[in-house]
Amino acid sequence: MVHKAKDLSPDQRLAIETLLGRAIGENEEIIIRTAGASSAPEWLKRSWDSAQEQGLDQLSAEEIDNEIAAVRKARRERTHPER
Repeated sequence: MVHKAKDLSPDQRLAIETLLGRAIGENEEIIIRTAGASSAPEWLKRSWDSAQEQGLDQLSAEEIDNEIAAVRKARRERTHPER
């Protein structure tokens, strides 16, 4: 799949620039090669589909960390309500 750098999200651009070790130009074409879907286990395919349906594949790393922290806190509060 070929993308233009200008069409990437800031997080995608940062990830690619980090991997490349250099800045990328606005009109630079970025080729992203992925393994075929058949190479992923079925449980992972279902997980990806579920994440996309819920929009979770669009979250930043910080948002994901915040979600995990909130779930852990809720679990602790259910297990130990006196805290």
